[in-house]
Amino acid sequence: MKGIDPYIVSEADAGKTIQLKKGELMDVSLEGNLTTGFTWEVLVQDPVLVEQVGEPEYNPDSEKFGSPGNITLHFKAISTGQTTLKLGYHRPWEKDVEPERNFEFSLIVK
Repeated sequence: MKGIDPYIVSEADAGKTIQLKKGELMDVSLEGNLTTGFTWEVLVQDPVLVEQVGEPEYNPDSEKFGSPGNITLHFKAISTGQTTLKLGYHRPWEKDVEPERNFEFSLIVK
């Protein structure tokens, strides 16, 4: 969606309330390292209010193999209301294992 800058959510926004307008885009960008097998995935969301758009993007801090960086997930506000968005940092193939880290915030769509 070219021409529209998304609202950027970072680790500093943990526990906060974010407000978006219906149709607005939001990127959640969190520290991570895909080379370890870990990734950020949505654990809790209301699919009526917000939908994930596309695949997460990984931007390493350097070109060196194994470099940490940021993992960015893209969302679009599609309906008005309030919800919690919770993400977990884990290895997707490890079932019944708690995430290494969690990230959560409240979202209000007007």
